[in-house]
Amino acid sequence: MTAEGEKVQTNPQWLSRGLWLEGLAALAVVIGLYAFIPYNFGFESKARPVLDMLKRFWTDPSTADWHHGMMVPFISIGLVIYQWKDLQKVPIRPCFWGAGVVLAALAIYWIGYKVDITIVGFMSLQVMVGGLILWLLGWEMMKALTFPYIFLMFSYPFYFLDNIIAFPLRGVMCEMSQAFLNLIGVDTMRVGTALVSAPDYAAGLKQGERFALDVANPCSGIRSLFALMMVSALYAHLTLAKTWQKLTLFALSPALAVAGNFARMLMLTFGTILLGSRVAIGTEENPTTFHMAAGFFVFVVALGGMVAVGWFLQGGLGKAWKKWNTPVELPPS
Repeated sequence: MTAEGEKVQTNPQWLSRGLWLEGLAALAVVIGLYAFIPYNFGFESKARPVLDMLKRFWTDPSTADWHHGMMVPFISIGLVIYQWKDLQKVPIRPCFWGAGVVLAALAIYWIGYKVDITIVGFMSLQVMVGGLILWLLGWEMMKALTFPYIFLMFSYPFYFLDNIIAFPLRGVMCEMSQAFLNLIGVDTMRVGTALVSAPDYAAGLKQGERFALDVANPCSGIRSLFALMMVSALYAHLTLAKTWQKLTLFALSPALAVAGNFARMLMLTFGTILLGSRVAIGTEENPTTFHMAAGFFVFVVALGGMVAVGWFLQGGLGKAWKKWNTPVELPPS
């Protein structure tokens, strides 16, 4: 490799003291604004900074649906490190439009502070990070960092979607489970968002005596939906080459979450029939080991489906068909 080629590979702009000082100043602003200044009250009587509220969603047992967000910043940093050699080739051309984005982030922060809405503070943080990247490093670098930057969105708890998504998902899970169980001969009735066994007067069984399952929010798919969307986005980015393939796999992630939770409902139903509710379900406060295992089974089914979809999108079916239909050449006798 020539000396000129080495210059292209290692961008000398990364060695600029001014760039690093600007980066440290930007980091200090972000930490000072979002980690120390009280933003709003959130769910408690004490006002907390944005990052403190984010930490609460990541660690509090009552917000388990969003614990996956704790991993997201580390994954985004890992993605940057993963493409570091390529990033060193990207020219650094600071864009002053980024200053406008930073001002917009500050305005969003102020609005969220005034109206006392937590999610607005999270969105201000996201916009601030993007604005600083654009301001200090330019459009080319922003384009190169598009996926790690967008991936950060999975850090934030979009808790307002619980009411929008969770209840419809509960209905879908009930309908799917009821239809399948009746199809295979397990007479099932739907009572609201609960599935109960139909009465069998010949056998002396009352309604719900064989099994009775309430499709609560965790069983509806809301708990696994966003985590699976995060994993599918990462898996598609790292394994699929074409944009349409990545978008297709990501778009199918809600369906994979529903499939995983459907399998969970069947596991709990048959577990209740065979083992009894005390062994298969337990209580809401103290779920049994079987019940917890059914929760992990969601991810086994969904992640297996994700790998299968990725294989199909990459032409795995055609390759397998070609391999199976290729005649085997026998060695000469």
